[in-house]
Amino acid sequence: MRQTYQTILLIDHVAEAIESIINACNHVDLPPVKISTAYSSDFALELLNEHDFSLVIVGLNDHFSLDDVALLAERHDPKPLMVLLPEPKCDQVLLALRKGACDVFIQSEISENEEEFACSISRLLVQAELIEKNLHYREELEKSLSELRVDQQAARQIQQNMLPEKDVRVGGIHARYLLIPSLYLSGDFVDVISIDNEKTLFYLADVSGHGASSALVTVLLKNMTNRLLRNYRRASSFDILSPINTLYRINSELIDTELGKHLSIFIGLFDNANSTLTYAVGGHHPMPIIRDSHGARFLEGRGMPVGLFPEPHFEERKLGELTEFEVTMFSDGILEMLTDKGMDAKEQRLIDAVLDTKGEGPDCIKEALLPGIINDAPDDIAIMTICRQ
Repeated sequence: MRQTYQTILLIDHVAEAIESIINACNHVDLPPVKISTAYSSDFALELLNEHDFSLVIVGLNDHFSLDDVALLAERHDPKPLMVLLPEPKCDQVLLALRKGACDVFIQSEISENEEEFACSISRLLVQAELIEKNLHYREELEKSLSELRVDQQAARQIQQNMLPEKDVRVGGIHARYLLIPSLYLSGDFVDVISIDNEKTLFYLADVSGHGASSALVTVLLKNMTNRLLRNYRRASSFDILSPINTLYRINSELIDTELGKHLSIFIGLFDNANSTLTYAVGGHHPMPIIRDSHGARFLEGRGMPVGLFPEPHFEERKLGELTEFEVTMFSDGILEMLTDKGMDAKEQRLIDAVLDTKGEGPDCIKEALLPGIINDAPDDIAIMTICRQ
């Protein structure tokens, strides 16, 4: 509960000052004021350590020097401090201001300029009240930020738990990936799903935007594909065996959420028994690069973003006789970090990196493209490789 009055610490009792302070509080719209007094610098510092005063008024005399003012001002900072000088000396006024005083009055002239003194007290109390409010808002903000950090840490842990192992061997393929979020949470997401002993579904998705709202969609995406897998295993739906049907299901459910979010995605289904790769594209760019005995090239295919249109168009394509190959997928965040001029040059950089690293995985590809630690990425970056050797 916040106090309903302001407090003034008056150092060196001055009767005129107390009377003028009371008059100031009676003539202006301020909360009641409680005045405490101190007769030594040590006692004043002790009171400042124990209590939070709105205003400190120091009357200089043989027992209080301007050096004492500096100590008191530092301890009372950022709230205001007033100095009462025994006589009008310009050098003393300037020195008092330099030592931390917000205003200076001459003790003997307080009664003659009571209205002016009262206005100064009022102004300094208003200033102190604003500082107190700002400090209160700062404490509340820091508390909220602390709670937000805890929430984000929990959300990050959930998102990390949803991701597959970074190095997975399943269904005849070897899958590896690298995720670099631009914020604490990522809107890029990857998954590798073992459908049965021979068939493996994999995808790289990039949710629009980044941060917590985009990360929430990755949770929904994981839930959708898990549900399609459960439906397949109980023979109620076989959509997961078709990348294009999987995209249509994700599109429909994402629109139904009315989150105003969409995503780009490349999704593939590898059949180890038949050595085939079936894939579909939902607004994804850059297209994945396939590397085989013929070199490296971008896969072909078109498709609209997922979750943006109620009746989108997707294409499904199929590659056969894939005895040895590597497919490398990127989110578009990688393109924003490349300094090459023009999209053609950036895409050539991607192909060169895939060829140069010779199947060494996403970490090596990233280093070939963007050496060192990335601290200022404007968007999430994801790299995923799927290979059969």
